[in-house]
Amino acid sequence: MFYISMVCWKCRVKLGVLIKKLLPTFLIALSTASSSAAFGTNIESCKALGIDKKLINFGVSIGQIIFMPSGAIQFFIISLCTGQSFGTEITIVWIITSIITSTILAIATPPIPGGGLSCYTILFAQLGIPSAGIALVISIDLLMDAFLTACNLAFLQTELVLSAKKLNLLDEEKLRK
Repeated sequence: MFYISMVCWKCRVKLGVLIKKLLPTFLIALSTASSSAAFGTNIESCKALGIDKKLINFGVSIGQIIFMPSGAIQFFIISLCTGQSFGTEITIVWIITSIITSTILAIATPPIPGGGLSCYTILFAQLGIPSAGIALVISIDLLMDAFLTACNLAFLQTELVLSAKKLNLLDEEKLRK
């Protein structure tokens, strides 16, 4: 919601107009849990947002692969909860390690449904969480994957709008229509 608020505020666009332009990509990602499946729609939505084609071609292609803020948050929260549940000692060093590892794994996660599941073994081994916690995490990840993928793409689109504005690559009239 932070990104959406920033776009509305900095670009003086109505919330309803912005959400209407973000919605097609969000719905495809939500229904498929795949950022790859939403690629074409994401390109079209970015055009409708008034972002210059040069930035779209670069930003969407690379952003769908490495821009996963909600994935990093999910990895961190799940590691914290699972570590607590399995009696892992949680120290400040453990938390910092978890944040760094979660961020790296979010970037490394393949953009396919269930792609994050392969990362939990690495995360848990790094943090000393018993591997038995993976069974618990699988059910949580399956429920959250589609929503987090949709959020990542919405965050990407809004970040591209903000970047385009900074770089003077944004057609603000098109954004506001």
